[in-house]
Amino acid sequence: GKIFRNWYIFGGPFRNYDFGGNKTWDGYLLAVQGQFLNYWGFNTMLAYNPQTISNTLTRGGPLALIPSGYEIDFDLTTDSRKQIVISTYQYYYSRPTDGYSWSGSVSLRWKPRTNISFSIGPDYYVRKSSIQWVTRMDDPLMAETFGTRYVFGGYFQRMLSSNIRLNWTFNPRLSLELYLQPLLAVGKYDQFKELASPKKYEYNLFGEDGSTISYSDSAEEYTVDPDGPGPAPDFSFANPDFNFKSLRGTIVLRWEYLPGSILYFVWTQNRADEANPGDFNFRRDMGDLFTAPGDN
Repeated sequence: GKIFRNWYIFGGPFRNYDFGGNKTWDGYLLAVQGQFLNYWGFNTMLAYNPQTISNTLTRGGPLALIPSGYEIDFDLTTDSRKQIVISTYQYYYSRPTDGYSWSGSVSLRWKPRTNISFSIGPDYYVRKSSIQWVTRMDDPLMAETFGTRYVFGGYFQRMLSSNIRLNWTFNPRLSLELYLQPLLAVGKYDQFKELASPKKYEYNLFGEDGSTISYSDSAEEYTVDPDGPGPAPDFSFANPDFNFKSLRGTIVLRWEYLPGSILYFVWTQNRADEANPGDFNFRRDMGDLFTAPGDN
């Protein structure tokens, strides 16, 4: 046509069940994909998910209700025949009663010569949820959830990562490949609670209705009394906040000195650091990452 080289649209319902007959995924989607006359490509999708049942949220415990949500995706890629190719991707998912997640990325691929290719693709991800798994504690008095307290927390996570690649073919027998992946992932927990009833979106918030919760800086753990002066025993769990930083890199030199006979020279380095859990600071965290000891 006058605008598109090709395009198509599709949509419909989808549904999953487990072997117990529980509806674990459900929804409706509409997607449009295509390519413009200038060879730029695009892909977009809208989806809606009614509430479903999760058989994994409690890590082997009772079934849990997952509230309804919706998703919006969009990506765009420039002409892949060119020396420079740029792609962008946006993803947003929201459960209005629970939280949301968003991811955005931009990638660039540069081919200055036919035998050299360089690509870099930073990605930023944010997630907020009120029911992130923390731990489980045995308590025969918690009859509603079959003698165990399933502890969750409010959760806010930020993650920044990138994939960096270089492929350089010197001749048909000699090539160099480089791969580098920096990663910053920070998670902060609050509003700790327990599942109140199976198959319901009901949680008992610690610190309300007679329950108490306190934090010990020295032990780096929370202590909960689920019913105050009642008979239920206290329990403690470690602070789940984290700040994980890693840098993984690999360089491979490949030499085919005789047909079918190849030597590989490989160097791999891994760096990691976990300082300042729950606190995201890009400049400080990147500094910690590059000064962290590495395994070679």
